[in-house]
Amino acid sequence: MKAKLRCKFVIGLLAGVFLGSSASINAQTNYYFYVQFSNKNNSPYSLSAPTAYLSPRAVTRRASFGLSCDSTDLPVNPAYLQQIENVGIHVHSRSKWMNGATVILTDSTKMSLIRALPFVRFVEYTGKLVGAALAPKQKVKTQTNLDYGIAATQINQLNGKSLHNEGFLGKGIQIGVIDAGFMNVNTNLCFDSLRLQYRLLGTKDIINPTSDIYAEDAHGAMVLSTMTGNLPGIYLGTAPEASYWLIRTEYEPTEYKVETDFWCSGIEFADSVGVDVVNSSLGYYTFDDPTMGFTYADMNGKVSRASRAANLASKKGIIVVVSAGNEGNKPWHYIGSPADAEGIVTVGAVQADSTSSVFSSFGPSADNRVKPELCAMGTGSAIINTVGITSNKDGTSFASPIMAGMIACLLQRYKAYDPNPIVDVFLNSLFASANLRNNPTIQKGYGIPNFRIAEQNLPFYDSLFITNKSIFTLGYNSLYKTLRIKFTDKINPERAFVRIYSTTGKLVLKQQIFDTTSYLKLDKIIVGIYAVSVSLDGTIETKKIIIQ
Repeated sequence: MKAKLRCKFVIGLLAGVFLGSSASINAQTNYYFYVQFSNKNNSPYSLSAPTAYLSPRAVTRRASFGLSCDSTDLPVNPAYLQQIENVGIHVHSRSKWMNGATVILTDSTKMSLIRALPFVRFVEYTGKLVGAALAPKQKVKTQTNLDYGIAATQINQLNGKSLHNEGFLGKGIQIGVIDAGFMNVNTNLCFDSLRLQYRLLGTKDIINPTSDIYAEDAHGAMVLSTMTGNLPGIYLGTAPEASYWLIRTEYEPTEYKVETDFWCSGIEFADSVGVDVVNSSLGYYTFDDPTMGFTYADMNGKVSRASRAANLASKKGIIVVVSAGNEGNKPWHYIGSPADAEGIVTVGAVQADSTSSVFSSFGPSADNRVKPELCAMGTGSAIINTVGITSNKDGTSFASPIMAGMIACLLQRYKAYDPNPIVDVFLNSLFASANLRNNPTIQKGYGIPNFRIAEQNLPFYDSLFITNKSIFTLGYNSLYKTLRIKFTDKINPERAFVRIYSTTGKLVLKQQIFDTTSYLKLDKIIVGIYAVSVSLDGTIETKKIIIQ
């Protein structure tokens, strides 16, 4: 049985023959092997010059999280790849995080030449490709026949409108979508604003670099619609103003272990271009070749290379969101890979009434971590299909991007106050807002988050002590003992002073502030009621706060 964690929606027929590959892919059988290298010695790349292999945005994202580049960021040694090519074996894709490469060849006996290379640790057979299966499917002409408000239920269930109403729709946040294909995204009416506003940043096809990614599988397009589908008065996704990278790593006709390595390459590409959030509605546990299959004991986040890559991405400042899977009422029953990864958000499915979808896969991880962490609507999820018509589909494949889009909006909210967010604090703020936070279950995890509460859980935000003034706002966060002073538009705070007084009138803090948004640490001030006074150009405004 295949390990597809997504509902199938097949449009068109396989047509044509794939002619452009330097690997000579044709009607004969081609074999995939994963090659694990033992080191990155004598690499031409250096940690001191990261812009040679990372985009400026990727480097900036690391710096904003207080992270530095490390050896996993260094590309695979190109000399090793060239030596493989020199013996007549094509390097299909590579993974710098795993320090390995996937090769493709018709004569598997040649792999003995690779095993003998001194820098190769091991070689693993990961699948095969038979015939001209990489040919694109024919396009379907777009049409419009849409209904209003179909996405409202899934957004209201998460209280997502609270962020949207404040103007946080994902603007400035980049989302990488790792999937099987994005049919008609280049023509579908629901993606007009995405294209016209230049928020479709680019594509990457790990499977077949010469393909038309917009003529491939429909699944990724439907996933994308839940986040950025925009038909005014008819449909609005959860992150309609975010920017997107479309990345294909899933090959629909077959299921082999090689796809977990394609997934590694896909998320590494997402990292290299600097994405903030990744959504992947894919998962793996059994394969067409039964000997490649995982066991539930393998679902500990450390066995599958895809799961290890997902964890590495989280450590590099990416919020990784993955569907839990649709195996809850099937023999496998559990989450797959990379849903078992640590440090990511695995999303299960619920119905409109917040009860679990029967198909939603169960946790925990094999090492007993809470999985899934969160849930969103996956039964009757509102989507827009590849011909531009609204529809409803079942699957954690859609619960995941619904959640990922709202996470992007919450991240935009966080960055509006603090450009240097902390991933663990961000995720804990989200988990703490969920309805089962204190009593997680094996199918729902922490449950359904409330994004209004998640916003209030963010550092430097405390709903009880936010007050609007004519020239500034004050926000006290009791968890972090931090006071935020934010001046309103067109106010120059260069000559502003803040003073904090006790109830006896004692001045406990005086400080000049220079920035539009300033943060004052109050951890040395004892619990109690205080007056915060801000003066600017003769204007003094005072507000009482409770420090606790």
